[in-house]
Amino acid sequence: MMDDCHSGFLALDPEMRRLRDALETVAPTPLPVLILGETGTGKEVVGEWIAGMSRHARDRFVKVNCASLSETLVESELFGHERGAFTGAVAPREGLFEAAHEGTLFLDEVGELSPRTQAKLLRTLEYGEIVRVGSTRPRRVDVRVIAATHRDLEQMVAEGEFRQDLYFRLNAVTLRIPPLRARTCEILPLAELFAARLSRRLERPAPRLTPAATSALLAHPWPGNIRELRHVIERAVVMAKGGPIQADHLMLVAPRAQADAGIRGDVRSFERDRILAALDRTRQNQTRAAELLGVSRRTLTNKLNAYGIARPRKKAALEEC
Repeated sequence: MMDDCHSGFLALDPEMRRLRDALETVAPTPLPVLILGETGTGKEVVGEWIAGMSRHARDRFVKVNCASLSETLVESELFGHERGAFTGAVAPREGLFEAAHEGTLFLDEVGELSPRTQAKLLRTLEYGEIVRVGSTRPRRVDVRVIAATHRDLEQMVAEGEFRQDLYFRLNAVTLRIPPLRARTCEILPLAELFAARLSRRLERPAPRLTPAATSALLAHPWPGNIRELRHVIERAVVMAKGGPIQADHLMLVAPRAQADAGIRGDVRSFERDRILAALDRTRQNQTRAAELLGVSRRTLTNKLNAYGIARPRKKAALEEC
């Protein structure tokens, strides 16, 4: 069983619980795994779990971000090279596949590989062997490959940017990690977890989140997902200096795309829905709704007028409190 608390994978959301169950099922098998998810959702962490629960659990876990490799060096990095294979190759060198022999190789952002490298990767997966750059001798490798990407590989296949045969090889098992905005029930528990972790390292009590900070965390769309949340919380812990985390400690910045007029309309709609939800939760008590939203009663009144939300009669509000 994976250590959910240590990893930050709480699996409170139903979709995440299903993902966890799938991980535990597929991990002991030798099948290749393709992990799909937006940037920052934790694809590498999921890859490490799979490796840790596999038959290679005690062996090597080698990881590489394919997007960080230059076109001139990617084949040498993955498959190794012989002396004199190219300018600067003064000695033979094993590649990442050989380094991961009898272990697991995690290929992050596999969608960034060139067609030439895709062909060599396919051969390795099909025959279990690599050929170093500058050599013709195949070398056997026993490696489980876990690939990950934030891109739509099916669309890339349709557009001729990714080999269909390689895609079928990689996705023997496909796991999809939902974005953080789709599992809002995990935002606050994760925030508290990240705050507690850093506080332990700083040897100080874990700070609490003020209502305004809580409201801000729940309202943010989290385009950077869990990675963004962790960075925001760790910075806030430092800024809070041992006190409670306030909304301004979070320093949340809306995505640049929200400057677009159409997006602004979506944001207004989202804010209106939040206000309605807060009123519903507090049985139309505006004072309590304002506290829940982290704004003043006067600000809430202005918002009600701006969005054309009918203000409940005092008598009705009092009867329901």
